[in-house]
Amino acid sequence: MMSRERETKKESEFSGEFLIGIILIAFCIFVIIESVQMPRRGPMGFLMSPGFVPALVGSVLLLLSTLFTINALRRGGYRRFGIWLSRTLSDLENKRFLVILALMGLYVVVLIGRVPFFLATLVFHFSIFTYLRAGSPLRITFYSLLISFFVAFLLPKLFEMPLP
Repeated sequence: MMSRERETKKESEFSGEFLIGIILIAFCIFVIIESVQMPRRGPMGFLMSPGFVPALVGSVLLLLSTLFTINALRRGGYRRFGIWLSRTLSDLENKRFLVILALMGLYVVVLIGRVPFFLATLVFHFSIFTYLRAGSPLRITFYSLLISFFVAFLLPKLFEMPLP
């Protein structure tokens, strides 16, 4: 009985590695595809393009993450994946992380490029501060305005950098 519990625990530990491996593989494929689609100039074609280094790094990471995922599969990471996932999602800190990650995804994918940058940044910071209950509504509004002004206007002036 004790060895079965230990075996289940080991399989459960490798479930996280299995998930990370799958996510890394998907991300590497995305990086490679985007890198290959970058403009090509010069006599050497792709070797002179800005996508060469990201494609090379993406390819190496794809190989390594595939080996990582295969190792997790061999150790049974898929067997207890559902149990591991339900335990992970029931943790309050993990839920907070996932909500903030979702808000960041909405900021990057939905807001930036479709809404003026200052407004997108303001909505993003206001959403996160409200979710984390960082103070009264007045304080949250003040901090959101202050940080958004800093990010959208002051940083670009100080470092002479373009923003979306």
